[in-house]
Amino acid sequence: MARVRRSPGARSRRGASGNPEVSFRPLLRSVARLAPLLAIASPCAAQGPYKPPPESLPRIVGPQPVPFDHKLHAERGLACVDCHVGAETRERAGLPDRDRCMLCHRALATESAGAQALAALPQGSRIRWERAYRVPDFVFFSHAEHAAAAVACAACHGPVATRSVLNQEVSTGMVACMNCHAQREASNECYLCHDLGQ
Repeated sequence: MARVRRSPGARSRRGASGNPEVSFRPLLRSVARLAPLLAIASPCAAQGPYKPPPESLPRIVGPQPVPFDHKLHAERGLACVDCHVGAETRERAGLPDRDRCMLCHRALATESAGAQALAALPQGSRIRWERAYRVPDFVFFSHAEHAAAAVACAACHGPVATRSVLNQEVSTGMVACMNCHAQREASNECYLCHDLGQ
């Protein structure tokens, strides 16, 4: 008598003629359980590669609460870290508060509109700057790690030192970041920028 080869999950039994019959019911039940998952996954697979949301650059940033000219400050010899103190050592670069600005403006350019606006603020005031660059809350970005990898501020923020008025000129979208990582031969593993519950 020839042996009947069974599929995994199939059970055999003897039929009325004494020959083995193969039952595929357990296999069919497994497939039926997977069908809803396949129905969900199919549309996702059909969408193809990730397409970023449309982004129009430059993105105009609203007026700042205190007039500030990056170009003028750069021409006077200030570096990014003079105002953004965490740019090389912390996850967030930080934005200057009133007291940070007044370290210089107590004595320099005291008649300028910006210095007078700063002087009018109470000591210790936080300035509500309109941010030009922001990543979504679900994205982790460390300025310290990028600075340690010798990534210049302008790579992510554009030519800030040449701008009197700052707008967003460089994309902070996933595709731009992944392209930069690939160009620098840095990892593009998801967990580097996204908290995956690890």
